[in-house]
Amino acid sequence: MSTNESDKDTPLSRSHMDYMERTAGTMVYYAAERTLMSWIRVALGMMALGFVIDRFGLVLAMVPHKNGTISGDYSFWTGAVLVIGGSAVAIVAAIRYTGIELRYRRVGYRAPGNGLPLGIFFTMVVALIGIAIGVYLAMVRY
Repeated sequence: MSTNESDKDTPLSRSHMDYMERTAGTMVYYAAERTLMSWIRVALGMMALGFVIDRFGLVLAMVPHKNGTISGDYSFWTGAVLVIGGSAVAIVAAIRYTGIELRYRRVGYRAPGNGLPLGIFFTMVVALIGIAIGVYLAMVRY
């Protein structure tokens, strides 16, 4: 019997393998959490840019033009699409993260961080803020 075969059956090597498996699972969990936070940043950036573009239409409407004033319709629709798109990105990110989190728990791992409720809570807050901004832009516009 070689030394490699006997090492596989020792309790020390099995516990080491269990440790390595848990560590790899933890790294995957944290990678999923970092990805969720990255998508939240993308959603916030889209919503902020959409709001700025919409408000820039008001500035354009005040600037005199040769043929009268410039219509702010393009900036309104562009801004509204970006704000609504940012909310959609946050919702999709929450759904994808929830799927990964549930699969992680189904395998039998215990979440090493704050877990499902906190990440999803903040993502949904961002989505609700985006929806509120979209409603505000629509009410102010019309």
